Amino acid sequence: MRDGIITGDVRTIAPTATESAVLRTLAYHQVFGHPLAAGEVWDALDSAGISFEATVAALTALVGRGIVETRPGLDRYWIAGLNAGTDLPARRMAANSRAADHLPRAQAIGRRLMRFPFIDAVAISGSLSKGVLAEDGDYDFFVVTRTGRLWIARSLMMVYARCLPSREWLCTNYVVDRSALVFARQDLFTATELATLVPVGGHHILAEMQQANGWAADHRPNMTLLPAVDDPPRSPLRRLGEALFAGPAGNLADRALLALTRLHLRRRIPDARAIEANGSLVLDRHVFKGHTTEWKYRTLRLHQAGLDAVEARIGAPIDRRTDPDHVLFASAYFYRFDPKQWQTGQPYPPLGTLYAAAVAREAGFAVSLFDAGLALSEYDLLTRLEVDRPAVVVIHEDGFNYLTKMCLTRMREAALRMAGLARAFGARVAVASSDATDNAALYLDAGADAVIRGESEATLREVLEAWRAERPLDGIAGVTHRHRTGNREPVIEPPRRVTRDLDELPDPAWDLIDLAPYREIWMGRHGRFSLNLATTRGCPYSCNWCAKPIYGNRYNSRSPERVVDEIARLIRSAGVDHFWITDDIFGLKPGWVQRFDELIKAQGLQFRYTIQSRADLLLRDDTTLDALASSGLETAWIGAESGSQTILDAMDKGITRGQIDRVVPALRARGIRSALFLQFGYLGETREDIGRTIAMVEELLPDQIGISVSYPLPGTVFHDRVRAALGPKTNWTDSDDLDLMFPGTYSPEYYRQLHRYLHHRYGTARARAVLQGRLPEPRRGGRLRGLGGLARNLPRMVIDGIRLRRLERPRTDAPSAPHPAEEGGT
Repeated sequence: MRDGIITGDVRTIAPTATESAVLRTLAYHQVFGHPLAAGEVWDALDSAGISFEATVAALTALVGRGIVETRPGLDRYWIAGLNAGTDLPARRMAANSRAADHLPRAQAIGRRLMRFPFIDAVAISGSLSKGVLAEDGDYDFFVVTRTGRLWIARSLMMVYARCLPSREWLCTNYVVDRSALVFARQDLFTATELATLVPVGGHHILAEMQQANGWAADHRPNMTLLPAVDDPPRSPLRRLGEALFAGPAGNLADRALLALTRLHLRRRIPDARAIEANGSLVLDRHVFKGHTTEWKYRTLRLHQAGLDAVEARIGAPIDRRTDPDHVLFASAYFYRFDPKQWQTGQPYPPLGTLYAAAVAREAGFAVSLFDAGLALSEYDLLTRLEVDRPAVVVIHEDGFNYLTKMCLTRMREAALRMAGLARAFGARVAVASSDATDNAALYLDAGADAVIRGESEATLREVLEAWRAERPLDGIAGVTHRHRTGNREPVIEPPRRVTRDLDELPDPAWDLIDLAPYREIWMGRHGRFSLNLATTRGCPYSCNWCAKPIYGNRYNSRSPERVVDEIARLIRSAGVDHFWITDDIFGLKPGWVQRFDELIKAQGLQFRYTIQSRADLLLRDDTTLDALASSGLETAWIGAESGSQTILDAMDKGITRGQIDRVVPALRARGIRSALFLQFGYLGETREDIGRTIAMVEELLPDQIGISVSYPLPGTVFHDRVRAALGPKTNWTDSDDLDLMFPGTYSPEYYRQLHRYLHHRYGTARARAVLQGRLPEPRRGGRLRGLGGLARNLPRMVIDGIRLRRLERPRTDAPSAPHPAEEGGT
C-alpha cells in the first residue's frame, strides 16, 4: 500500500455493470471523505436490480484487482482506490460518534419548529442526516410550510435561531411551501439529499414529497420510505399566529418579508443575482434556498473527477449512466448577455451549431439542442442534461455570426461554465469556437475533453465515433485534447483542411430549434421574420485586422441550387420573409449571383435579403448588381472601414476610397440600401484621417452605418503589431463595450464619444438631405420624419462635439503603424 492506496497489478478490464455502480457510489461519497460499509454501498447504489450479495461480490472482486480497498482492522469500510487518506475510516467513526451525540438535540429543535405557525413538516438534512458530523458541523433542516406563508415562517425561525446558544444549531437553508414539493433540479445530489432526510414532524407531507419526486428513484432505487414520526400537539403560539396572519393580512406580510429578505441578501452578497441564476440561491414566494456557492455542481464535478482517476488507473472506461448514442449540442451565444444586441431585437438561431448537429445525426447519433440564443442563463442547460443524459456535450459557437469572432468575455464565461456543468453530469465535452481554437488549454482546464480547432464538422464526426468506440483521439486532425492518463499537457493534433465541396454537408438541423420565440421577437419589433443563411465559407482577402480561425482564407461556395432549395423550405415551413446571408463575402464566384436569380424566379419565391460584400466586387460588372436587385437584395453591408486611403492601405484592405464613393450611388440607383462598416482607432490614424471618414459619411449618406473601434483579434497581423502594448483587458465584455484595448492616438473615452458624435452627426445630415429633397423619402411622411430626426440629432450632435473637443488630446504612447514594406509587403 502506498499513500493509503492498494497498489499492484491493476488489470485493464472494463468493470462490469455492477462494479461500475459500486465505483460510482464509492466515488460520490469519497468527495465528502466518507467511506462506506457494504450495506451503505447497496443502499446508495444508483442502479436497480442489484442484490446485496452481488454488491458484496463486486466489492470483493474490485479489492482483488486493487481498485477498491479495505483498511486493516477497519474492514467494515470500503474505499475507492483514489487519493484517500489512511485515516478516513477512523475519522468516519469519530464523526458517527459526534452525530449520535448531537442527533437528540437536533430532533428536539425540530420538534419545537413544528410548534411554530405555518410549519407543516420538518426533517434533518445535511451531514447529520447521514449519521456523521464534523467537529465544526451544524444542524441542517429541511422545512415545509403552509402555502403562501413561507416567509412568515422563515422569519420566525430566524428569530428563534438567535435565541439558541449557537447559531449552528439551526440552519434552515432550504424551505419550501406545500405548493413546491416537486424539485426543479433532478440530479444525483438532490436525490441523495431527498433519500437521506430524517423526519422530525409532518411525516405524511414528507412522504407525499417523496412520492411526487419519483424521478429520484432512478438515482437512488434502494431508498426506503421515510420512517413515520408523531407530530407534537398544536401549540397556543401556533394557533394564535395562524389566526393573526390568515387571509389578506398574511398575504401582505409574507410578500413584505420576502421583499425585505431579498433586499437584505442582495446588499450583503455582491454577486447575489449571479448566484440566483444558477439556482443555488432561490428567493421566491414558494421556495427559499440559501446556498451562496455552487457546492452541488462542484460536488458532482468532483465525483466525475474521481471516476476519471479510477479510469486512468485501470485503463478502461467506467459506465457514467449516460446514453452512449446521445449527443447534446449547446450553442454558446446568449443574446441576453449582450445588452446592445438584446435591445436591437434581431436574434438569429445558432446556424453553425445546427450544421454540426446535422452531421452528427447523419453519422447515426441521437441529437438534441440547448439553444442559448434566447435562454436566461447558462444554467438553463441543466434541464437538458438531466433529461437527455447525453454521453457527449458539444459546445459550439455559431461560426457564421461575426459577434462570436470577438470572443466576448461574458460568452466565454458562459461556455466555460457549461463545460464544467456537462462534466458534472458525466458527459464528455467537445468545444468548437473561435475562442477555444485560440485558447484550447483554457477550455480543457474548465472540463472539456477535446477542443475542435477551425471548421468543426469532419473533425467532430471522427471525435464522436472515436468516443463511441472508446478509442483515443490520437491522430484525429484538427483536435487538441488531453490523454486520460493524468498527463496535463495538451496534445495538439495536426490541422485539418477545410471542406471544399460544401454541398456534401447536410442541411442545417432546423427541426431541432423552436423558431416560435424568434418569430415573436422579430414580428413584434420589426413586423417581419428573418432567418440566417450561409452560402459560402471563408474569405480570400487579407485585411490584416480580420481573424479567420474557423474557415481560413480559402473561399468555398454552396451551389445556388442547394441554397435556393433551402430558402424555399424555410419560407414554406417557417414563414420567413427576410434572410440575413451571413457570408463574409457574398457572390464572389463568377456567375453565381446570376444563377441564384434565375432559380428564385423559376420557383416563384418572394423574399428580401441582406448581405456583406466589398465595394470592388459590387462594382465588378453591372450584371452582378442587376441580378442582386432582381433577386431581392434589400441591404448590402460594405466594409468601408475608413474614408482615408492611408488607413485603408495600412489595413491591407485592397480597396480604394474612390470605389467606396461609387458603390453607394450604384446601389441606391437600383433600389438597394447601402450600409457601411466603419472602424476608428487603427494604428497611425490621425485627426485628419478621422475627419475624412466623417466627411465620407456626410457625402455618401448611406442608409445605415455601423461604428466600431479597432479590435486586436489573435492570429492577425494587427494583433501582432499591438501585442506588446495590450493591457490586461484583451476581450470586450459585450459588443457595446467599444474599449480600445491598446494605446491609440487618443484615449478610449475619446473613441466612445466619437462613436456617439458620428451617429448624431450622421442622423442630422440624413434628416437635412430628406428635407432638401436630396434623398428619396422612404415612405409617406418622410419630410415629417426628417424634421423629427433633425430635432432629435442636432442638439445631441452639438453637445457631443463640444465633449469630443475636450477629449482631443493625442497620446504619446501609441504604437506606430509600420509601412507595409517593413513587414515584407503584407
